[in-house]
Amino acid sequence: MNSRVLDFNTFGDTLWRIANVFRDDTLKTTEYLEEFSYFFFLKLWDERERAEEEILGEEYISYLPQDMRFYIWASDPDAAAEAKGFESVVAFVNDLFDRLSHIGDVVETRDKIYTYLPRGYEEIKPGYIRLPSTKEMALREGPFSYSDIMGIERNLDLLRRIFQNHTLRVRYDPTIRELCKQLMAIQIQEETGGKWDILGRAYEYVVNKLGEQKLYGQYFTPRHIVDRIIRIIDPNPGELIYDPAAGTAGFLVRAFEYIQGKINNQTSDPIRRERMVRELKEKHLWGVEKAPDVFKLGLMNMVLHGDGSTHLKEDDSLSSKAQIECKDLYDIIVANPPFGPTAQERMAQFEYHIKLYEALFTQHIYNALKQGGRAAFIVKEGLLFDGKNALQRIRRKLVEQFHVLAVISLPNGVFNPYSGAKTSVLVIRRPMGKDDKHPTNYVWFYNVESDGRDLGATRRHLADFDTDGDLADVVVQFPYRFQNGYPALKSGQDVSTYGPKRWWASMDKIRENDYNLTASRYNPNPSIALEHEDPRELINRLLDWETEIRSDLEELLEMISVPQSATLMAGAFPFLKTGEEGDA
Repeated sequence: MNSRVLDFNTFGDTLWRIANVFRDDTLKTTEYLEEFSYFFFLKLWDERERAEEEILGEEYISYLPQDMRFYIWASDPDAAAEAKGFESVVAFVNDLFDRLSHIGDVVETRDKIYTYLPRGYEEIKPGYIRLPSTKEMALREGPFSYSDIMGIERNLDLLRRIFQNHTLRVRYDPTIRELCKQLMAIQIQEETGGKWDILGRAYEYVVNKLGEQKLYGQYFTPRHIVDRIIRIIDPNPGELIYDPAAGTAGFLVRAFEYIQGKINNQTSDPIRRERMVRELKEKHLWGVEKAPDVFKLGLMNMVLHGDGSTHLKEDDSLSSKAQIECKDLYDIIVANPPFGPTAQERMAQFEYHIKLYEALFTQHIYNALKQGGRAAFIVKEGLLFDGKNALQRIRRKLVEQFHVLAVISLPNGVFNPYSGAKTSVLVIRRPMGKDDKHPTNYVWFYNVESDGRDLGATRRHLADFDTDGDLADVVVQFPYRFQNGYPALKSGQDVSTYGPKRWWASMDKIRENDYNLTASRYNPNPSIALEHEDPRELINRLLDWETEIRSDLEELLEMISVPQSATLMAGAFPFLKTGEEGDA
């Protein structure tokens, strides 16, 4: 087959066109983007295998059996299906995905030659055996003892987790044929030089497209915002990093890249550098995502950026279990939690209980920080000024018991088309103890007016796109540098200096204002003319408020309601029936 080499600048649009093959299969946009990600992931996985195989030659140990590798079966899916005895390509791919969900590890054995292996065990090459499952299960149920197995050569747990319980939504063979044909035609390896960060960015483009769909938007944070938050919080090697609402794992991926860059720049010894990167992957990146499909997208995203997904879990950060397990645990927390009224009924009992995601996640985040730990996370603006008793108490606790270092106000619409709500980035630190005082007793505010894109549904690029609007300046102007976790003012920074978009407010001033933490409240530039907000943004905000008010009213109604008629009364209280049934 003749293949073309892509210009990477157009690569994302090419992927989007290929994903649209699923439109003919009557799948919804969110469904076909999700399905496409599984096929694209397998292609990228095989790209890595082929690159390593080319370097190591006969010494290479394959992750997957030959018949499961993308370039083998996707070159002719009909022939692959027929060879396995399937009447359709859809049935073959369904079986392939199921086999991947149970794929066994490859182990190195002490004995190099086996005359007999039980069913399900496959000799890859002398001294290497593919197990029918995990090493632990093989030791319990198989022919090997601990002394027989020298170690795991290929751990396939990630693949098992990704394909577990996945049901293929594709219904027609031509869809898979056309998809495979177009994916086979892309020469990613030649275009990227086998660089994993570029392969990861290719996949991230697909995830980004998924994030543009309103149903999935809440699970995706635009990369340019993620990048600036990571730069501000400045994670270091050895620190435990946590995202309690990981979504597609954008924060964890960027934290991994950022720290790996530090390791490469600061460590000249290649052996030590490799060990530090391995520890980063295996020990220091933690995340939780509740939605099963989104969790798998996050897993794939992390794998294609160089792994680091060992501690990404499908779970609920607001459960009672999570409050116990995560308490006082992490050095750094970065997150963009969901906001608005909670949809779930069963969750932990928080100190300040209110049915708003932003309030509950904020409490989870500051409780999960260890002493000296720091966090940067996105909150809905209402949390920073709303007069509700619970929200005011949360703000009071932040100001009085933590170090509120900065509030970075983002413009309405940065999360369009998912939400036009007004948001801010809150940067906090948990003190080491009573003697660990706030470094300045002031909060630094920055009012971001542009992120380099228009704030409508299309988010088209503007003239200041190259600097992501004000976001590049936010990182430069951020007044603190973290030394062993402690925030010290950068050279030239002073709480008395301010500019048109940045200023300080004292803790006393914030106390006088009922712990209001909105940037606009303390803006010392009254002469600057206020621009009127886009009416669509105002309407979106009113709709958000209406949802919250409705939720509060329904909760109040539930508390005070008493049935007013016999029909409504039925079943409200237990009682004994009399009359015909009672006399029988």
